[in-house]
Amino acid sequence: MTHTVDNETFVRDLFRAWNDRDYDAIAGSVAADCTLVEEGSGRTLQGPDGFTQLAKSMFDAMPDGRFTLDHLTSQGDTVVVEYTGSGTQTGDLVLHAGTVPATGRDVTVHACDIYKVKDGKIQEGRAYLDTGAIMSQLGLIERRQS
Repeated sequence: MTHTVDNETFVRDLFRAWNDRDYDAIAGSVAADCTLVEEGSGRTLQGPDGFTQLAKSMFDAMPDGRFTLDHLTSQGDTVVVEYTGSGTQTGDLVLHAGTVPATGRDVTVHACDIYKVKDGKIQEGRAYLDTGAIMSQLGLIERRQS
C-alpha cells in the first residue's frame, strides 16, 4: 500500500524540518530542477542544494531562529503559506546583496511562500518577504516614521 501525504501536511513537515535543522529532510522535499525565486531581491535558489545552503546560512547567522506557521492553504498542487520567522543575529548573515556581520539584534519577519508541489516535492516556488523590515531591525537602515 502506498501512503501519500497531502500537500498541507507536506509543508507543515517541511517547516518542522527547518525548525529541527534537518537538512536531509529539507533537501529531500525539493525536486532536483526546482527553482525558488525571492520576489523583490531576485535571489534564485536552485534545487535541494540551494534550499539547504539557505537553511544553513540562516541558522549559522541566527542559531535560535524559528519559524511559526500563521496561515496555510492549498488548492490542487499549489500551497500558500504565511509564516513568521524570528531569531537573534549572532553570526554573519549572508544576503543577496552581501554579508552582514553579527549585530546581536533580534529580527522578526513576516513572509509568504507559494509552492507548486507534485509527487511529494516542491517543483517551484516564490517567496515574498519584507527585506526592508529585516534591514531596519538589523540597524542597517533607518525606519521611517509615518
